[in-house]
Amino acid sequence: MNGEWCYFNAKFSPQFCKQVIDIGMTIPSQAAALGVNGLSARSDNSYRRSDIRFIDKTDKRFEFLFDALWKCAIEANDAWFNFHISKLDYIQFAEYTAAQQGEYKRHHDVFWINNDPKYHRKLSAVVQLSDPADYEGGELQLFDLSNGAPDPTDLKRQGTALFFPSFVPHAVTPVTKGTRYSLAIWFDGPKWR
Repeated sequence: MNGEWCYFNAKFSPQFCKQVIDIGMTIPSQAAALGVNGLSARSDNSYRRSDIRFIDKTDKRFEFLFDALWKCAIEANDAWFNFHISKLDYIQFAEYTAAQQGEYKRHHDVFWINNDPKYHRKLSAVVQLSDPADYEGGELQLFDLSNGAPDPTDLKRQGTALFFPSFVPHAVTPVTKGTRYSLAIWFDGPKWR
C-alpha cells in the first residue's frame, strides 16, 4: 500500500454529476440505517441522518456510472492500494439535508462478520455530486491515519472522487444549510485474512 487515501480532484464533470442526481432522484428513497444494503439494518437518528437510494448494477440507466467508477477504482487501486478487488454490485446515492441536519458519525465500511462466505468490502469511495456552493457543513473526514488526512475543503469540489481502504474510520459532519448529494461505493474482494 502506497498510502491510506487518494483522490481525483473534479474527476467527474458538473454535467456528469447532474445526470447522476437527476436519474438517482427517480429511485424511491429510504431513511438511512446502519447495516449492509438494508439487510440486518437498524435505524439510529442520533448516529446517521440522511435519505439514501440504492443503485443496482442491473439498472441500465446507470451503466455509464458503473463503468466510470470501476475504471477510476482500478486506477486508484493500481497506484495506491493493491487490494484484490473483483466486484461492484451496487452504489449508494445519499442525500444529506440541512432540514434533518444530515450527518453520519464515525464508522467504517467493513462488516467483518457477515453472511457472505467469499467477500469483504475492500476499497471504499465517495464521490461528491453537489456544487459546494449549494450547501454548508457536510465535510467528509477520515480518522486514524498515519500520513494525515486530506483537506475536507478539497474533497468538497464537485465531481471529486476519494478512495480509501474500507477499514479506515470516517464520518460526514452535519449539513447546516442546503443539500449535499454524494455517492458511496464499495469494491469487494476475497475476504480479508
